[in-house]
Amino acid sequence: MTAALLLTGCGRTDAKRGQGSAGAPVDSSPATGDITVWAMGTEGELLPKLAARFEKANPDAKVKVTAVPWQDYGKKVETAIASGDTPDATLVGASDIATFATTGGLEQVPPKLVDDSAFYRGAVRSSAFDGATYGVPWYVETRALFYRKDLARAAGVSAPKTWNEYRPFLKALQKKGAKWGLSLPTGAAQSWQSVLPFMWQAGARLMNEDKTEFTFDTPEALKGLEFYQSFFTSKTVSRNGPVSLGEIEPEFVSGSTAALISGPWEQGLLKSAGGDSFVKDKVGIAPLPAGPDSNASYIGGGNWTVFKDAKNREGAWKFIRWMARPDSQKAWYELSGDLPAVQSAWNEGKLATDPALGVFRTQLKTAQPGPTAIRWKQVTAVLDSEIEKVAKGVSSPKAALQRVQAKASTIGTGNQR
Repeated sequence: MTAALLLTGCGRTDAKRGQGSAGAPVDSSPATGDITVWAMGTEGELLPKLAARFEKANPDAKVKVTAVPWQDYGKKVETAIASGDTPDATLVGASDIATFATTGGLEQVPPKLVDDSAFYRGAVRSSAFDGATYGVPWYVETRALFYRKDLARAAGVSAPKTWNEYRPFLKALQKKGAKWGLSLPTGAAQSWQSVLPFMWQAGARLMNEDKTEFTFDTPEALKGLEFYQSFFTSKTVSRNGPVSLGEIEPEFVSGSTAALISGPWEQGLLKSAGGDSFVKDKVGIAPLPAGPDSNASYIGGGNWTVFKDAKNREGAWKFIRWMARPDSQKAWYELSGDLPAVQSAWNEGKLATDPALGVFRTQLKTAQPGPTAIRWKQVTAVLDSEIEKVAKGVSSPKAALQRVQAKASTIGTGNQR
């Protein structure tokens, strides 16, 4: 749960441009030898249990997992690449591929290792950089609308499906006792993950076709940010949004805030705050309402990559290919609760029948990653600052986007050839 909120990368501004090599195809014979991997957070703690199943199917292979804290992994990966002393493979946050690929320290995914069409489209996009694919998606997360369904029933309204239905729905919940209709971030770190979807929903594309320039100064981006602003001017959202994990749940349980946008980890937080019966009786989950273009949400998660200096390169790719199998993805969900990146893994068991998971399955079809740019993290800091000004009412969306564009153009994508 915490890792999902930390997958925003650790971009560096002085990365020397490079490109990993395209390796030879990997055959279908069993893996052999020691396979050393780094995995972060809870994933690193639980991965040995999944690796044991791989070892059973590949008795001449041994997977050696090192668990690395998310907050340390960026520097650890960069240092390993610079020194040439790397493990064979590492888990990489979905927004970090560009940062590491540009060093030349990652190998491109071998041809025909996996079928890209098997994964959610947003996950595949997060694994590519500069026309090449460097990672294989492992797990994903996205965000949907959580709302007090008891208040909705009392008000006689259903979850909104479009922007036009959004504010009337929230106003109806407020009339049933909620002080605030919805909780939105208002400038705290990573606010951009919740605000960019409004721009995407309006049709914004935040980089040009060849990924060399940011494009925030468009009518579509403006429409999305104006829609975000409208929640504050209509007094359906507080100008002082949550700043830390676990802060909004007590307000949702008490009914003072009637809706929030969050990921699959939210059910656990709400159970801790209100109990199982509260979640069962009073919590509804729905896909995000659609804007003029789509109902896009943000997609995060983790990808597997192999280092150019891997000692057991074939074994690493075979392990990664095995983890991309639908049965392995389903087994990983049962171990960790991480949502599968492979779409067919959702076709049986709880993944196929649980209504809440069904909402996230639907939302994942339109979910998008942030722009794949080397200097994206620097731009997100600018975005969070300008988002706060809009939320607090001290800047207009147009002025905010003009400042974002100017600063983003100065920073650059880092992707220039």
